[in-house]
Amino acid sequence: MKKTGSSKLKAVSITPTPRLRYSGYLIRKECVRIFWQLVATTSEYGKSAKIRGKLKLESLLNNNKNSDFCAPLTSFDWNELDPNLVGTSSIDTTCTIWGLETGQAIGRIDNNSVTGMVRTQLIAHDKEVFDIAFSRAGGGRDIFASVGADGSVRMFDLRHLEHSTIIYEDNQQQPLLRLCWNKQDPNYLATMATDGLEVIILDVRVPCTPVATLKNHTACVNGIAWAPHSSCHICSADDQQALIWDIQQMPRPIDDPILAYRADGEINQVQWAAGQPDWIAICYNQSMEILRV
Repeated sequence: MKKTGSSKLKAVSITPTPRLRYSGYLIRKECVRIFWQLVATTSEYGKSAKIRGKLKLESLLNNNKNSDFCAPLTSFDWNELDPNLVGTSSIDTTCTIWGLETGQAIGRIDNNSVTGMVRTQLIAHDKEVFDIAFSRAGGGRDIFASVGADGSVRMFDLRHLEHSTIIYEDNQQQPLLRLCWNKQDPNYLATMATDGLEVIILDVRVPCTPVATLKNHTACVNGIAWAPHSSCHICSADDQQALIWDIQQMPRPIDDPILAYRADGEINQVQWAAGQPDWIAICYNQSMEILRV
């Protein structure tokens, strides 16, 4: 990456074969995440597999017991404290928390894999839900938030599902696509809107009012990633730029990023390495680049 006004550092470029599958539309057709030896994917329903020399299907997450089909899932998140818990969001306005129960057979399907048990399901939004993420607050197990087409960010507690907290509502009810919790300070989270040119930083202690808005993007924001080692740094990506921001001066306005990198194509995903915080990965076109911060 480069500091504003300085020269670029080298980036490692990787071209995967076969081509990575990605959908830039509101719904990510296929989302893949890995937790230790478990791999989970979502599309029309969720699946988890275990890596034991080869992949073996462990769980099938289908909430419609009367049919082989269910409303398409838009995203999901794995609970870091309790890997038995997976949260999914769907276009049917619901969020579902699943207990994978991979060590105990709750039910069987034709290929002898374990069927995930619905821990709880709730109507989370007035319209489609586009993303869900667990927070590290309150012990890191029970609190999660979601965003959706109704333009709101809502926070839930598994211990008290009879009510939720609306953290933010877009004035124009513009759909919100993604949210990302601060890795070091669970009071803060970031979100972005459809075709939005800015990243909205929220403080759950001050609902409905953004504490900062990062506006230096020249195209719609496609990805957000908080630094794993710092509560003050966040990376955002748009058409061809990956920007790193220092937000420690909040609530004063934050005008410019501290680092910037320009890719050779539209950046559609960004991740900050948890174990190696000096490295950030971005994806564009058919390539993935590893950037040294």
